[in-house]
Amino acid sequence: MLPLPINPTRQGLYTTYLPPDSIRLLRITSDGETCAGLLQQFPITHLPYFAAISWCWTSRSVAAARIFVCNGQDIPITSRLHDLFNALTPTGIPASVAVWIDALCINQDDTREKDVHIPRMRELYGKAHFVVVWLGEEFEESALVMDAVHVQAMQRQLRGVPGYGAPMDLLQYGLPGPEDPMWQAVGRLCDRDWFYRTWVVQEVALARRIEVLCGGQWLAWDTLVGLVSEVVRTGLSALCRASSPVSRTRPNGFRVLLDLAFTRTMHQDGRCPTDYVLRMVRLKEVTKPIDKVYGLLGLLDDGLRGAIHIDYAEYEDRYWTVYLDVAKYVVSSDPSFWLLSMASSTERPKELPSWCPNLNSTIPEILDFSSQRWSAGIIRGKPHGSSISTIPDSSRIKVSGFVVDVVQAVVHLGGPAPPVDEQGGVNPDDVKASFLERNTACSRLSQEAYNGTDMSVDAYSRALVVNTWADGSPVMPLQQDRVSRAYRDTIAYLQTGRLAATDENKGLDVEQREQVMHQYLRQLGWWGQRPFFTTKDTRIGRGPASMRAGDVLCVFYGAGPIFVLRHSDCDLYELVGDAYLHDCMDLESLPPSTRGQDREFVLG
Repeated sequence: MLPLPINPTRQGLYTTYLPPDSIRLLRITSDGETCAGLLQQFPITHLPYFAAISWCWTSRSVAAARIFVCNGQDIPITSRLHDLFNALTPTGIPASVAVWIDALCINQDDTREKDVHIPRMRELYGKAHFVVVWLGEEFEESALVMDAVHVQAMQRQLRGVPGYGAPMDLLQYGLPGPEDPMWQAVGRLCDRDWFYRTWVVQEVALARRIEVLCGGQWLAWDTLVGLVSEVVRTGLSALCRASSPVSRTRPNGFRVLLDLAFTRTMHQDGRCPTDYVLRMVRLKEVTKPIDKVYGLLGLLDDGLRGAIHIDYAEYEDRYWTVYLDVAKYVVSSDPSFWLLSMASSTERPKELPSWCPNLNSTIPEILDFSSQRWSAGIIRGKPHGSSISTIPDSSRIKVSGFVVDVVQAVVHLGGPAPPVDEQGGVNPDDVKASFLERNTACSRLSQEAYNGTDMSVDAYSRALVVNTWADGSPVMPLQQDRVSRAYRDTIAYLQTGRLAATDENKGLDVEQREQVMHQYLRQLGWWGQRPFFTTKDTRIGRGPASMRAGDVLCVFYGAGPIFVLRHSDCDLYELVGDAYLHDCMDLESLPPSTRGQDREFVLG
């Protein structure tokens, strides 16, 4: 056995040029014992019945090379590919099946061929009669989940279970008991490497029909999605503990599966916006960073596809050039500022300007502010026009707006519980104690900003959750007391395990207070990576993870959030990220005396 990686020579397979209007298909035939392949070329307008394969090239598990006979010659392939071919042609049954699979149907050593045919995935997957999702060999009791009859029965039983949080006796509903291996088998199946690949996003979205193949068992994609949806709806996900740690860079497999299903539905409905696609790819995995864009070409609109240079030889090592192509097009065609909200990243190549998202790096704040219903730079009913534009022959942009304040102090508050990527290695009690200590410091800064008045608690409690409820709706003036009470209840609960015992709470519904408190607690976790800050003009807010004292808080005309800039050189600024600045998120109500002079900011 040869260890991976391998780089086989397959020149004999690609003796003829593959024109843009043709594709290769692999016909796998088996006599019931061994299988072999025949690679054939077809015009795209006259294709036989075939299936497109969606699979994962590499794996966290150790793989080895195998020999496969194709077009009469021995070629080395990965064991994962070898297992797939055997699964498609079961032992003891003569079979013949035509498939398209990227590893063989595109000459991976010919960058010119890849440049021509990779942009055609939309057409190719649309013409395939169905897509096979290959999850690999049977492992960790995956056979339980791939039993279609069993899964469909379990899905029907789950539909009779009350919603999330309701106490239940699983056996009462005909479901497996808590210790039944079926539960963890579902979690482990959805944690397989395939779910985290970038390429699978478009492969799932573009497919006419999807069948999941694992070992030698088949399961309809919609059946698997339906099962996971019901498990999540009923709050039984905890029984399906994944075998791998959940983190921000590798999130829960159930979430990933449901995101893929949602993307597929949106694409079929003709509403798969660019911002959604680019956000989704931030947590996907690729071998080559350039594929964070090339792997999504089938989902992008024609204008953006035309703005992207497809050239593996030129851009594979300079992937940031393609990221910049995407960003420039978005800035020129969509002035809604969501691109700037997602620009913050944990790392970036020095060649990439600060305002351009590094799609190959996660977002340090987990959630950006672009979806919040704010109007920091918007006057309702009076469009300000596009205030953002590219500078020709440059990687810089210019944005119209004004300075509203300057950051004075920054405290990295964190959340009241360990982040998902640290669970298991951190004592939750230590995290809670540290949060309470930093919260005291932040509360003191808020009191100083508001001169110790009663307004400080109201402002601070709302600023911690960016003046927003968990469903995204803004906190209305009549709801402010409810937020302050939720804050006090949350701190008391973290300190003592009980709600706050004060005179003002007497007679209030305890169950309702507990619900609001838990919602508030959950929001503190959402915004935990966003530090609390105060400003020179005694304001408070929450900003990007890398902000620091001296950064400038700016209103950009047409943007919902506030943006944080850092002076770089002369008139050049770096974009640090988006922010919430309390009582400054509505341009219409912002007093003119608090605004700086209108100007253009140049961002590099």
